[in-house]
Amino acid sequence: MKKARIFATLVSLVALITIGLAGCNKSSQSGSNQQASFKNRTTKKQDVKSTILKSNQLWYVAGNLKSKSNSGLEAYRFNKNGKATVYNVNKIYKSYSAAQKANALNKSGTLQATFKTKGNRTVIHFKGKLSDIPMTQKFTVKKTLTGTDKTSKVKVAGYHIARDVDADVTQAVFVEAAK
Repeated sequence: MKKARIFATLVSLVALITIGLAGCNKSSQSGSNQQASFKNRTTKKQDVKSTILKSNQLWYVAGNLKSKSNSGLEAYRFNKNGKATVYNVNKIYKSYSAAQKANALNKSGTLQATFKTKGNRTVIHFKGKLSDIPMTQKFTVKKTLTGTDKTSKVKVAGYHIARDVDADVTQAVFVEAAK
């Protein structure tokens, strides 16, 4: 009788461990599938441009995905011709419509974006007015990135960038809510 209980306990323990490992494996695969899916969209020279311009969602600029901004984030919404409407938002939203519904879009201005790709490097030049002040800036796209924004808990995909505003270059991320 004692041997049967020990055997049943061991079988139960092995079953629990197997189920736990299967669950961990499935969640890590879904994250890698998300990253692979985004990387597959961005492997060709023109894919950075097409990925950004074909999206009707907000693209966010932040220092990284782990820090909370006290002054909000810049969110860019592009049209097919490269015109970007820039908003100041308080967090990353799952969609443009969710940001609209939360009444969180504070328009800062509009910029015209031009994309130049040389080799594997894409540079996005912006020119226009923010808060009625003329400005130019440049994003140099480095590599792809996927993750979860710490503040809003939204899964995102996008790019690491070097952001150049008036010869002041900072490292940042340029991301959209993952689909």
